[in-house]
Parts: sequence; C-alpha cells; structure tokens
Amino acid sequence: MNDGGPVDLGLPHLILSGTPYERGRRYGQLARDRIACSIANYREVFKHRAALEWPDAVRRALDFEPHIAAFAPDCVEEIRGIADGAVIPKAEVLALNARSELMFSGADASRALETMACECTSFAVLPEYTANGHTLIGQNWDWLPFARETAVLLEVHRDNLPSFVTVAEAGHLAKVGFNAAGLGVCTNTLVSEIDFGRLGVPYHILLRALLDTETISCAVRTINLAPRAFSANYLLAHSDGFAVNLETTSGDASGVSTTLPRDGVLAHANHYLAQAFTAGDARIAQHPHSLFRLDAMRRGLKSAGSSITIEDVRSTLCDHGNAPDAVCSHPDPRVQPLERRTTVVSVIADLDAAEMWFTAGPPCAEQYRHFAYGARLPPARMRLVH
Repeated sequence: MNDGGPVDLGLPHLILSGTPYERGRRYGQLARDRIACSIANYREVFKHRAALEWPDAVRRALDFEPHIAAFAPDCVEEIRGIADGAVIPKAEVLALNARSELMFSGADASRALETMACECTSFAVLPEYTANGHTLIGQNWDWLPFARETAVLLEVHRDNLPSFVTVAEAGHLAKVGFNAAGLGVCTNTLVSEIDFGRLGVPYHILLRALLDTETISCAVRTINLAPRAFSANYLLAHSDGFAVNLETTSGDASGVSTTLPRDGVLAHANHYLAQAFTAGDARIAQHPHSLFRLDAMRRGLKSAGSSITIEDVRSTLCDHGNAPDAVCSHPDPRVQPLERRTTVVSVIADLDAAEMWFTAGPPCAEQYRHFAYGARLPPARMRLVH
C-alpha cells in the first residue's frame, strides 16, 4: 500500500483526516494561499456579475448556515475549521461554498445570468459498454480561468463515513469525485427561473453530502430530501454498475427529474432536458452552446461502440467542435475577462478500480495524471458492506 504521502499530480494534493473540525483546520492551513486567491477573485466576480459587494456577500452567506447545520452538521464544523486554519472569518468560507447562490442574490441578478460562464460536460458509461467491464464517470469542469490557480485535490480519510477524493476550488468541501464505497459524483450547473435569492442547502454542500453516501439509491434520496437553495444537475454512478442523472430546481422533491442511461451511456451539460423544467430554464437562451457540447459528448461516446475505453473518453473530452464554446473549452479573448470560461480540470474515474485520471487545465493541452486512489486505502475500506 502507498505510504500515504502526497503525490505530484499537478494540483496541490491535500490529505485530510481526523474529526470534521480537524480536517477543516488542516485544509485551511495547507490551502491558505489558494483560498485567499479564491476570495480575491470572487470579490471581483460578484461585483461585476451581480453588483454584489463582498461585505454584502459575506453577510448574506451567514443566512445559509442554519440550513447547512440542519442538513449536514459536519459540514459546518469543517467550514469552521477551514476558516480557523486559513485565519479568515467563517462567513468568508460560507460565501465560497454558497458562491452560486450568492451570484443570483445581488442587486443585478439578470446581469449575473447574462454573464455567467457555463460549466461542465459530464458523462457515465455502464460496465456492459466499457472495454474493461468497469463503470466509468467523468467530466470537463469549465469555469473562470482563475480557478486553475485555486483548484485542489482533496483526499479525505474518515472512520464513520466513506473516505473520498475530490477535485474542488480551494475552500469548497467538494466538487467532482468518488468515494471508497464506489459512488462517483459529477455535476453541471443549471439555472431555473425560481432560483433567485432563495435560501436552503447550497449546491456545493449537496455535492459533499453525496460523497457521504454508500449506495446510489441513498444518493438519490439525499437529493430528493434536501431543501435545495439552487438548481443543479447531479450525474451519479456506482461501481455496482448503475448510473443516474438528476436534474433539479431549487426547492423540494417536486423539483427533481430522474433519468437512467440509454444504451449504457448518460451525458449532460448546462440545460434542462426534462420537459417539466425546460420552460423555466433561465440560461439556455443566453448560452445555447450547452446544446452542442451535449451532442458532441453523446456522439463521441457512441462512435466508440460497445467497448468504450479510457482513450475513447479522453478523445471525446478533447473535442473542439463549436470552439471556443466546445467540450474542451479555452478562454475567448473577445469576451470580458470576468466572463470567460475554460476547462479548469478534466476528470475520468474508473469506479471499480478506484482510479482517477485528471488534467490541470484543458485536456487537449495538459497531460492526464493518474491517481490510484484504491491503492491508498486499506482493502476493507475500498468497498464498504451495505
């Protein structure tokens, strides 16, 4: 087994263990500079996109704390620990974890919609359609270019819940990743007309809560029962050989639409597909390239037939059709800097082998690094009994 030390992966590799507060505090200490960079950039992003000044964002972020505490109390402890470790107010860490919600609570929410960069093209492939008979999941995470300087790889070891690995923005509790029970989590932002200024559990806290679950059915229940503050798409897969996509609006279980794979493949981008939600999609008119990224993802995987390999997935994630608004995204120099988008990280995970491949930047230009997470776990923790 690996000695447990950090691995050179092109991103800061933070290994966290202990109580929720202890994990958070260590996270804050190790990522202090990247957290400060994230805060400095979101000061400008909030102001430019939603006429929201940072002190107002921090004040509003506190309104989410009781909702997080009621839903996932460990997350509040970790946020408190991050703040102490980074030597910043807890409310600033809350603001980072509620950044999606806060961008649509400012004085100019309509501008936030117009200028918000689309994020992410995701996929899952069932074992019957992969060359090695394993379940694959992954995505290109697209966001503002500064996130390349704030992204981190978190390797979190726990005794009472599944350990997990995730790529996230510094200060966030989770983004894209998988856990020791075999559950993989990918995501796409969505925006519904009912989202603006709503309180509840923030989107990025839900991503972390999914990594607390051991089965795909438990993960689906988590999304349905959560009082969600914002819309999002959650694409989930499990090493048991199942995958599911959940489109959500803010609110309760009535705002969840579930889709299972077709011909062994799931794919999603940044627009609603469920008929019940398409009329309320607040984003697609401004950002129609989501349609074509989804089409490129589906066609790329379909062209590989019924024996999809890691290399087939890599090739699809490097697609430049409809550039610069492609699956593999690069900043458009014609666009205002705070409105540009790029592929920050590309992720592919083999859930059976507990392995991840990812890039620190667009996959066409950066090497995929291999992270054998399963080799870093005691055998009994690679797969929890459930």
